[in-house]
Amino acid sequence: MKDIVFVSGHKNPDSDSICSAIAYADYLFKIGRYNAVPVRLGEINKETEYILKRFNVEIPVLLKTVKQTVEDLDYDKITVFSKELTLKTAWSLMKEQNLKSAPVSDDHNQLLGLLSTSNIIEGYMDEWDSKILKQANTPIENVIDTLDANILHLDKTLKTIKGEIHIAAMTGEEAMKRINPADVVIVGGDREEAIEHLIAGNVSLIILSGSMTIDEELLKKCVDAQISVISTPFNTFMASQQIIQAIPVEYVMQKGGLMTFSTDDTVDYVKEVMSETRYRSYPVLDFMGRVVGSISRFQVLNGMKKKVVQVDHNERSQSIDGIEEAEILEIIDHHRVADIQTIGPVMFRAEPVGCTATIVAKCYKEAGIEIPQDMAGIMLGAIISDTLLFKSPTCTPVDTKMAKELATIAKVDIKEFGMEMFKAGTSLAGKTVEEIFNQDYKRFSFGDLSVGVAQVNTMDIEGFSEYKVDMLRYMEEVAKDNHMEFTMLLLTDVINATSEVFVAGPRPDYVSVAFKVELVDQQASLPGVISRKKQVVPVITEVLTN
Repeated sequence: MKDIVFVSGHKNPDSDSICSAIAYADYLFKIGRYNAVPVRLGEINKETEYILKRFNVEIPVLLKTVKQTVEDLDYDKITVFSKELTLKTAWSLMKEQNLKSAPVSDDHNQLLGLLSTSNIIEGYMDEWDSKILKQANTPIENVIDTLDANILHLDKTLKTIKGEIHIAAMTGEEAMKRINPADVVIVGGDREEAIEHLIAGNVSLIILSGSMTIDEELLKKCVDAQISVISTPFNTFMASQQIIQAIPVEYVMQKGGLMTFSTDDTVDYVKEVMSETRYRSYPVLDFMGRVVGSISRFQVLNGMKKKVVQVDHNERSQSIDGIEEAEILEIIDHHRVADIQTIGPVMFRAEPVGCTATIVAKCYKEAGIEIPQDMAGIMLGAIISDTLLFKSPTCTPVDTKMAKELATIAKVDIKEFGMEMFKAGTSLAGKTVEEIFNQDYKRFSFGDLSVGVAQVNTMDIEGFSEYKVDMLRYMEEVAKDNHMEFTMLLLTDVINATSEVFVAGPRPDYVSVAFKVELVDQQASLPGVISRKKQVVPVITEVLTN
């Protein structure tokens, strides 16, 4: 499968931003260009919610950033070692997978430590004595596995090694001076006498080398004495060497001072940490704290950028966080060309129409792709919203013609559908001033100067009076916190084609000059002004750039 390509509208998404992202992702997928997935950069408004529900279209997933995270990297999805794993098996797996280190987890997959090849090598260089299996709390299964042993009798009481290791290389009586109860003894050759002494000495485990066995009578004595007996194909010398490899990795692994990364850690953070440490690799944990693999410096340096298609915007301030780290593949827009920067050439389609959805619908038609009913419906909703039911000066004959075609496919009456849309979307009841202001808010930069412009469509401008004081206070905070010349809220009556403007910030005079109005109590009427793009931003631009 191709890499996922995110199709995204702008922050504080309106209906065009959401619906065009969904429809264009559908188009890209149908023509086989990308494995496109629509996403949103914020909460959808009531109007958009109505449109999507009307045509049974799912709300796109919320994407907060396209900054690279560990999850995006090709880190090692290795099998995490259990703490009981033998050194022998661990060494074999690490050679097989060409690993220098591997995380070790408990039964719940929570990180316990980090095993490295140097841990194993250094362990062998240490002077391990006969108590090593006992000290490492070595399970009997580890011993059996390491020695490729055949079980003659395994007593249920023997779970882990509790004694020292011995080789029965001397006479029985002499050996018994050194052997204690619960010890482990490797017996070479046919040594029935020695075994009799070991039974008497109440050892816990007898290991027969060279695939030797014992007669039934002697084995029965071992059973009665609760002594386990196993037989290994290794000779006595090899058995004494191999048994050390039965030690569980938990005994030699690094336990403290571990540096780990989460799958949602950003690559920037990972690079910073790696620059301050010198480990070959680092354990990777998921959001539940479970070990999922490990990551190295090489994998960080060779990470792939996330791929993005932008619709309905081309300004960095309106783009998803981390856009500078992403690879922009396409831009489909109907706004001014702003300050977006790309790594390389991109497909940039910008047309002077009233809605991005109009351009998307044209893409379907140009490619000879039949527009599905649900996609036609949501694109129609976007056009009606952006053109204010064709009353906005941004509306073009192309928008109107395309809307009629989409309405036929969607099987809806344009005017009826539009009025229901606006009714659903313009109600302010139950909303906070923050929610009202940010439902369609955009920041614009003009050199060193910047302003914030929000627009809210409503059929009840008079009903806004109860929000005014709190709204202006909030707008003052936004202007101050973001070092803006002013913030303004355009409260637009779609039906009567008029707007009320509310202004806050240190330079409200810019608005007065731009619109040639006097602000009374930070408010003024703007008859005929209903388009932020064509009637507001251009006049503000002229004032702030002259």
